Amino acid sequence: MIEPNRQTELLKLTKELIAIPSTHSRPGKIHECNQWISSWLSARNIHFTTTTYQNVPSILVLPTKSYSPMLLMSHFDVVEAEDSSLFTPRVEDGKLFGRGAIDDKYGVALSLTLFDQHLHRLTKMGRGQEAMPFGLLLTGDEEIGGANGTGKAIDHFSTDFFITLDGGNPDIIVTKEKGILRLELIARGKAAHAARPWLGCNAFDILTSDYARIKELFRDEAENHWNKTVSLTQCSVGNGSPNMVPGSAYAMLDIRYTENDDPDELIRQIRAVSVSEVQIKTQEPVFSSGQSDYLNTLIAQSSTTRTGCEDGASDARYLSARGVPGIVWGADGEMSQHTESEHLVISSLFDIYDRLDSFITTLPVLELSDVA
Repeated sequence: MIEPNRQTELLKLTKELIAIPSTHSRPGKIHECNQWISSWLSARNIHFTTTTYQNVPSILVLPTKSYSPMLLMSHFDVVEAEDSSLFTPRVEDGKLFGRGAIDDKYGVALSLTLFDQHLHRLTKMGRGQEAMPFGLLLTGDEEIGGANGTGKAIDHFSTDFFITLDGGNPDIIVTKEKGILRLELIARGKAAHAARPWLGCNAFDILTSDYARIKELFRDEAENHWNKTVSLTQCSVGNGSPNMVPGSAYAMLDIRYTENDDPDELIRQIRAVSVSEVQIKTQEPVFSSGQSDYLNTLIAQSSTTRTGCEDGASDARYLSARGVPGIVWGADGEMSQHTESEHLVISSLFDIYDRLDSFITTLPVLELSDVA
């Protein structure tokens, strides 16, 4: 069981990371968070490498130059917060509140603390980081798709199994996540004076009619919501003039789909019912964990743990797309991600720490012959 001093350290580390507002509207703060983590690692003589693509920093902590048997993944960028007080962490009723508390600053703190603890144990045995049975990947762009974080980092290492600390809870290991489609609708009408609308064609009317028809394609709903969904997440109309019939209108659709859906067929259907032009902005695959003895070991260690699926998406898809087995797992945030009440259930943080600590302890340390 995690010792009281480790509990204190883990909470303190999570709070310090939350206090850095590392949103993508503040790229300097993402780099500040990257530097904060780098300094933390350096102070403990933990070897790491940093990479930057398209101004996105990532940190790799591996036992060898380019291989780790198992990998813990987390990210230090967070979504925007209209209320700046969300970057001032607070504890209330056994919960830690703040932007990134559950998504995903706790995951970074948990990864760092576990690595430091297990490296300390190896040092006592006369071994070093080269014998560590796991490594870390910490990235700075998961919230905007991960293309320049995990999407680039995977070219620099190999692993046999990964755990993305970005979903589920101690009793639910996520083995499937939905794929993502982001489509832009572009409606073109005819501008006119608002006093004479019959002389124009309102582009917003075209857009809303299209959206109503598109929603009809998503009416089927499963009991557990494991079905395709669509949400209109952004919309803009006209040129901002209050007395004009808008000649153009734009909307962004966020679509999540399961392994039972064909994304190309979905796009075809949406184009067939739309007057608006449909442009593909993002198309990401479904995540599926794959088979692994690592996963079997995790499940065998706890009679309360079960596997499940999750509606969101994570950077896990980048590794699974290359055939690397892995899971999404972590602490409990009571589905508060991206909300104004984002929080972490503190007891679940200590619970997942204990479970991961026990699991890592079962892994054999690396020998020179393992990486020759």
